This record gives sequence, C-alpha cells and structure tokens, in this order.
Amino acid sequence: MRESTARNLQNYEEVQPQTKAVETPKISGRVAVSKLEISLLICLGALVLSLMVALVSINVSMTAAQNNLDNITSKINKTSTENVNLRQEISGMTSFDSLSSFAKEHNLKMSNKNVRNVSK
Repeated sequence: MRESTARNLQNYEEVQPQTKAVETPKISGRVAVSKLEISLLICLGALVLSLMVALVSINVSMTAAQNNLDNITSKINKTSTENVNLRQEISGMTSFDSLSSFAKEHNLKMSNKNVRNVSK
C-alpha cells in the first residue's frame, strides 16, 4: 500500500504556549465596609424608624378624628330626630281638632271677628 505523504494530525497534540500561573487573591465571604457606608446605613435606619413612628402617629390621629366624626354625626342624627318629633308634636297641637277640644275645655267659642289669618 501506498503511504500517504500527508501528516496524520490526529496523532499530534497541540502545543500550547506555557504561561506563568498568576495567583488569584483569596476572596473571603466578607467585604470591607467603609465609614461612609456605615454612616449611610445608620442614617437610613434612623429614617426608616422615624417614618414608622410617623405612620403610627398618623394612624392614631386618623382614628381619633374618625371617632370625633362619628360622635358628631350621631349628635346630628339625634338632634334631627328630636326636631322631627317636635314638628310632629307642633302639628298635632295646632290641628283643628286639638284647638277645638282646648276651646271646649276652657269654654271658648270661635268668632270670625277675632280670627286673623297668618301666613308663614
């Protein structure tokens, strides 16, 4: 058989240039925190705390205002009911039947000369 003059590339290994191994620094799990970062974290914590206190105080004042509104609304409803009752009582007392019974009790007679029409 004839031998091939072409190289058999499968038998050759590629030669890689050798480089110097550079040591990588060991990275620990903790990262150094600067004083500026610490002060910013403290300020952020104080801000969050003050906002939480403000939120609670706003909720308390809102609840107090709601209770005050409920009290005033109940007083308004009570007064409105009393007004309606008094108007009904006035209507009952000024009805013709009521006036005529009062006149009979006190021996009063209706005279057209003494009647005056009053309009509201």
